Amino acid sequence: MFHFFSQKRLQSRGFSSGQKRRKPNETAATAMMRSGWQICGLLFILFAALVSSWIVFSSSGTSIFAGNPIQAFVVVTVICATFMVHWHVSLPQTFRQNSTVTLMLTIILTQLLLVKLSEYVATTFAPGGGFRFLVEPYIFAPIVVSLLVGRRHGTFAVVYASLFGGMTVANEEAFLFIIFSMICGFVAIYLTNQVRKRSRLVMAGAYSGLACVFLAFTLGQIEWPGFDAGPGQWEMLGKQALSAILVSTLTAIVVSGLLPLIEAAFRITTDVSWIELADLNHPLLKKMTIEAPGTYHHSLVVATLAETAAEAIGARSVMCRVCSYFHDIGKMKKPAYFVENIGDGHNPHDELTPNMSALIVMAHVKDGVDMAIKHKLNAEIVNVIREHHGTSLIRFFYHRALKLRDEIRQQFEEGKAHEEDIPEVKMESFRYAGPKPRTRESAIISLADSVESASRSLQKPTVKKINELIDDIFRDRLNDGQLDDAALTLSDLATIKNSFSKTLRSMMHTRIEYPKIEEGADKPKSSKKKKSAATESPSTSGKEGSDKVPST
Repeated sequence: MFHFFSQKRLQSRGFSSGQKRRKPNETAATAMMRSGWQICGLLFILFAALVSSWIVFSSSGTSIFAGNPIQAFVVVTVICATFMVHWHVSLPQTFRQNSTVTLMLTIILTQLLLVKLSEYVATTFAPGGGFRFLVEPYIFAPIVVSLLVGRRHGTFAVVYASLFGGMTVANEEAFLFIIFSMICGFVAIYLTNQVRKRSRLVMAGAYSGLACVFLAFTLGQIEWPGFDAGPGQWEMLGKQALSAILVSTLTAIVVSGLLPLIEAAFRITTDVSWIELADLNHPLLKKMTIEAPGTYHHSLVVATLAETAAEAIGARSVMCRVCSYFHDIGKMKKPAYFVENIGDGHNPHDELTPNMSALIVMAHVKDGVDMAIKHKLNAEIVNVIREHHGTSLIRFFYHRALKLRDEIRQQFEEGKAHEEDIPEVKMESFRYAGPKPRTRESAIISLADSVESASRSLQKPTVKKINELIDDIFRDRLNDGQLDDAALTLSDLATIKNSFSKTLRSMMHTRIEYPKIEEGADKPKSSKKKKSAATESPSTSGKEGSDKVPST
């Protein structure tokens, strides 16, 4: 209450804009909901109870656990415990994310519901059999989990959805169901690697259907009628093959339509959505081309550096490109105070103290976060804007502040200044607020941003100069602890260095200077000189002359 009136009083006197900074409100309860082991355990217990109930009440009299609800609950609990341990050992980072756990368990439950629905459709509309294992949506859980969380998580979805699904079918069908579910699921995971277009997702569904048909032939679920068979047998063969392909294709189409809803619910962005976000006609980017063209060009170069490096280490390259586009949008608040927009004109920092200059430069991070939230950008873009400088030191203005302090101290010793005029220089005042990069993609963008900015100062760049520049920046970031929270190994850093070096060399390659042609030089005075000139022409001097041809 008192803070509200204090802010109003400052606003009326012109000392406050009346706007509040958006700060993340992290409490112990929200931290437990997000990554607490208690919530994770409750999710698996609830999942085990739901699966057990589903197996007991939906199974027929010929199922594995018919009439044995306690046995069903014990077996499901043991498999769930195995699932927990397997996940915790193999992928501990995502296991601590309760939203990811909720997504995985929900998708597996949905798979079980679809299995029972397809079984009902097959027995109702084709009671004679022949379609039982061909109309199952085996690829639903693998595709959804692979696209949203990752292919390694997709393998978990395949294995455990197959095991739980095998408990819901008839006893004599359990083995065949597990084989069909696992093979078709793994084929779908293989085909959904780096899906960036929805059409490719549909094609993955069609090819998974073909794999199901081939598997059905192998296991005897579809019989080859022979060349002497009647038209009815060939018609049945066509219906069976077509049903398997159609069901898998329709499953992929349904997944494609549900992806935006699932992404919004769990705040996950797939490569398909990142491609849609990589539109340079976004209002913020179009505004940047007018108000801060130097920053816009800088962002494009950073995007190229980051995307290439991310591809080299297997990170999300499309995300790196899109986030790089927006990482410096905060500079549009005061574009003239950033070097890429100053050019050869007047530098406004010449009239400011180092502390004030540092405050203006650091403010572009907070301004960028505010602009991103106002324009409802993706949450991961907001995180990259907040983290791309980490807690690094603004060295230029820090050293300028030290130099100014030393000059005033010298004046004091000479009796030309007072002792209280000597400013106090604290390194913390010249550091960004952070946090440090917490993902591989954010760390790559942070390094690309620094490398691109520093490369502008290179005079006559060579391979040695570029490599030394990159090594210095990486060494400084490591020693300063800016990469402590990012999951990058030393091998990843070495790969990123090589990628940056190759990209910069291709961007900063030197061109030979075009010779000036003097007026009248193309009019030889004698045939002797004309012959001499012709023999020295680059176009007729063989290999040596061809090296002098300027590239375009």
